[in-house]
Amino acid sequence: MRAINKMMSGIGGGLAIATLALTPLAAMAAGPGTATSNLTTVSTGYVSDSTGSAEAQSNAEFTVAPGPLTLNAVPNIQLGSIGVKSIATGSSSLPLVTGSTTGGTGYDGNGTDSLNITDYRGNHAGWALTVGMGPFTTTGKDTVTSASLALNATAGAVDNTTTAAPISLTLPQSTTTSGWVTSPETFWLADANSGEGSNSATLALTSALTIGKEPTITAGAYTATMYWALQDAPAATTPAS
Repeated sequence: MRAINKMMSGIGGGLAIATLALTPLAAMAAGPGTATSNLTTVSTGYVSDSTGSAEAQSNAEFTVAPGPLTLNAVPNIQLGSIGVKSIATGSSSLPLVTGSTTGGTGYDGNGTDSLNITDYRGNHAGWALTVGMGPFTTTGKDTVTSASLALNATAGAVDNTTTAAPISLTLPQSTTTSGWVTSPETFWLADANSGEGSNSATLALTSALTIGKEPTITAGAYTATMYWALQDAPAATTPAS
């Protein structure tokens, strides 16, 4: 039990001591004062004497403002070259190579194979990054009909070490509707209570494009648009690779 806190007030020409017993509040509550009876409203203050100290509690407070969830970097995917004969006579694999692409209509990618997502919302809700691949075509509109992309990445620096690495998956060529791919897949998933802060990853050199046998292949440079989307909550399920 705390010592009795005392209030001093002048009465008439003499000095009287009036004691005010303040019962301590429960743990984790406010101090010996209350919202209506405290040092702000009691002008004469709490008395310290031989019976005990004058004790008071006040509050310190600050606010943390939420920030955004942002997609900061997505990679262009530069693949190796191959001859008409290789595709015309059998299935072929084109590995990922270093360097940036020179064609196409998707202008948001980088030439360093880099991915970066930052989550400064402060709600620990998690997020999901999906990706889809459109059809490979030449400027003359010739199309590769049997391409699929094995997409792998290695996790880089992540602020929350519980954040999972990107998922290895194989993307087929997909059609587009209203300017967006129709069948994206989850590539990077941060469950609730992960993914906070900055998250980086790099495409792995094990990524490769496989093209089936196409005897009528046309020579030329083929490009496909990659469609990346960052969702503000984790996906309910993870697509199979």
